[in-house]
Amino acid sequence: MTSDRKLDPILAFLVRLLLRPKVYYAQPEQKGPETEPCIYIANHTSHLDGPLITTALRKAKIHNLAAKDRFEQPSFGFFLRHTGCIPIDRERADTSWIHESIRVLREEKESVCIFPEGRHGSHRQQLPFHPGAAMLAALSGAPLVMVYVDGPVKLCRQSKMIVSAPFRLDPPTAGIDTEYLMGQTQALQSRMKDLMDQFIKTECSPR
Repeated sequence: MTSDRKLDPILAFLVRLLLRPKVYYAQPEQKGPETEPCIYIANHTSHLDGPLITTALRKAKIHNLAAKDRFEQPSFGFFLRHTGCIPIDRERADTSWIHESIRVLREEKESVCIFPEGRHGSHRQQLPFHPGAAMLAALSGAPLVMVYVDGPVKLCRQSKMIVSAPFRLDPPTAGIDTEYLMGQTQALQSRMKDLMDQFIKTECSPR
């Protein structure tokens, strides 16, 4: 069943008006978001990160993962359900989000975005990544794209991000076990740190 995205045009209008997104690409030959289904991996310092990424990279048709308890809030839940978001239960060992994400990637041929740090408000700092992103990538076989948002994102201030070229996880040599997932998770965190450093250099370089 195709996800309900009827609020996307309204979301896009508000994001462009209030956040004025600016996107840099890590490699000069990149011309825009990937059109093949990808797993986007982003840092997370604000509730506005998801809408910002979805709008700035709209051609990628991204479904954001969002905390399940947010879906239970009347107004916020209505917004999440009608912008293609996928619920994830942070309190329990829930795997339904993995199945739904793989369905979106394979059946709808659209992308998903996961925030492996969880949300925090620290500017240009990282929290340890959770292994969910690596697990989803290993199970789905989909390519990954890193996104660094220079947050916290605030209304009426231009929001900036940098986007990596797509890549894939190193293939497992002994199955998708804990050791493999933790190693790939650490590699993803290192990639995010490198992307953040590249963004800072890009912003500081003369134009």
